[in-house]
Amino acid sequence: MSVVVVATLTPQPGKLQQILDAFALVAPKVHDEPGCELYAAHRSANHVVIIERWSEATDLAAHAAGTPMTQLNALLRGLQAEPTDVTVLENVPFGDPQKGTIQ
Repeated sequence: MSVVVVATLTPQPGKLQQILDAFALVAPKVHDEPGCELYAAHRSANHVVIIERWSEATDLAAHAAGTPMTQLNALLRGLQAEPTDVTVLENVPFGDPQKGTIQ
């Protein structure tokens, strides 16, 4: 079963676009990593939220230790007001199979 991750970043004032730019540089590399099913950025006025889906927990672990994440961490240095909040989620499907889960 797929592994879903939600990563929430809180930018320093005025740094939101720089965080998005960092993800824009790294995302194509992440998309090419084994097991990456989804790696998508979303934003609000005060946060950047990354929604990820990985085929297996081992793929997620390899991603976390991989070159794209090392590059991203370097690009994000000094841009965040607090550490990234990363939550690994277990799927709990319900209702309509197409609408009741992240596919």
